[in-house]
Amino acid sequence: MDHEVVILDGDSLTINSLLDVTRNGKKVKISEEGTKRIKESRKIIEAKLEKNETIYGVTTGFGKLSDTIISPSERESLQTNLIKSHSIGFGPYLPDEIVLGSMVIELNSFCRGGSGVRIEIAEMLEKLINERVIPRVPSIGSLGASGDLSPLAYIARILIGEGEAKLDKEILKGSEILIKINLSPIELKAKEGLSLINGTHVLTSFAAHTVSDSLNILENTVIAVGLTLEAFKGNVEAFSSFIMNLRPHNGQMRFAKAILDVLKGSNLLSTQPKRIQDPYSIRCSPQVHGAVLDVVEHCKNLVEIEINSTTDNPLINLETSDVVSGGNFHGEPIGLAMDYLCIAMTELGNISERRVNLLLDASISGLPSFLIKKPGLNSGLMMIQYVDAAIAAENKILASPASIDNISVSANQEDHVSMGLTASKKAYQLVKNVVQMIAIEFYTAYQALGFKEDMKNVSEALQDIFDLIGKEIPPLKEDRFFDDEVKWLSVKIEKQYFTESVKRKLGLIFGDSE
Repeated sequence: MDHEVVILDGDSLTINSLLDVTRNGKKVKISEEGTKRIKESRKIIEAKLEKNETIYGVTTGFGKLSDTIISPSERESLQTNLIKSHSIGFGPYLPDEIVLGSMVIELNSFCRGGSGVRIEIAEMLEKLINERVIPRVPSIGSLGASGDLSPLAYIARILIGEGEAKLDKEILKGSEILIKINLSPIELKAKEGLSLINGTHVLTSFAAHTVSDSLNILENTVIAVGLTLEAFKGNVEAFSSFIMNLRPHNGQMRFAKAILDVLKGSNLLSTQPKRIQDPYSIRCSPQVHGAVLDVVEHCKNLVEIEINSTTDNPLINLETSDVVSGGNFHGEPIGLAMDYLCIAMTELGNISERRVNLLLDASISGLPSFLIKKPGLNSGLMMIQYVDAAIAAENKILASPASIDNISVSANQEDHVSMGLTASKKAYQLVKNVVQMIAIEFYTAYQALGFKEDMKNVSEALQDIFDLIGKEIPPLKEDRFFDDEVKWLSVKIEKQYFTESVKRKLGLIFGDSE
């Protein structure tokens, strides 16, 4: 049973285990240590309340209203009022996996014992996750400081029996869903409303899914570049360990090695190159793809710190029993990382589009124009590069950084915000765009390989990929509708269909990267 459950202890959540919940249906369970910490932190808050100590957001108002003292009789109303007043947002609803991931990250943060919620709050959140209750959360409203206030308020509404959520594809009111899963609305106690909405959980959920998808894309680009090299009869000397060792960036070296691994058995490795030098989009692919790999793995490290962090305010020190106000809710670490990732993944799409252009240009590739036997009567794959260019243009807009923006709010109390959710949202979309671009390179290289006279000279691993595609997509002999074929490739890339084939034959694509 344990292998079907992700244990949350506040310290050991990984991106892979988070996605095991959001994409693979695993359940979560609060660890014994997490339960202990949650209970200890709540005792500290209750002891402070008995002494009538002044604590931000517990015995005071919020933001610019932090100097307003709240009477003991109104402290619970304060927390519910917070959820009501902060539930304002617009735009399309967030994807289910992002909302569910936000809930998991929030629950994991509670397990560190810094938030002061009752164990009942944590257990209710655990139940909602395991029943796959997906609150309806508008996508626009968070500034990434103080955390994701607006979207987290929409999630918190369900705990008090308000709002709407999805359960088994049915949209129901919060009160109706709680009845269906045998729960009752909870009355928020001091500090709990603030703890539920003050944190970077939504922007970090976006970031975690985006990093995972980016790593998957990078693995697929090894196959895409390999197929293009075979079709283009490229010069593989540019991938030699000699060249890589003279500029030993980790990603560059690993990408070049992965290309040579996937080409094992190819005639390209044993014959005189057709050209002394290939165009940059082929020759420099280790330098570009490798740099992107380094960026994504840097972002992965930052995100895995964040998903095991406590990012609300104020925070409880279990060792000293102090309650301290700070700024862990500020989304700058992830906002900057996602802007960085956007730039890197845009470059990955850009260089892929250039390789597609090479294969379609008969004057460079030596292949039929636009990869069709009767160009003129047929346009072949002419338009596929138009679409590729259009996606590249959209990515360049999405790559414009969000984290450099700032709009002061709360009467200048919150005078610097991260715009981290905006950065993470656009990174998530941009990476989905790059999937389509890599699918276009797969499709173009596959059709180009169809003109190869002797497929026996192709590497065994890439021959398997060619055959897998060939079972679903016939060679292009005359113009036909092929948009659904490219979409099929996109889905298979997302589902790791091709990379799993390569891994079964060769092992991990980037060695110890996983």
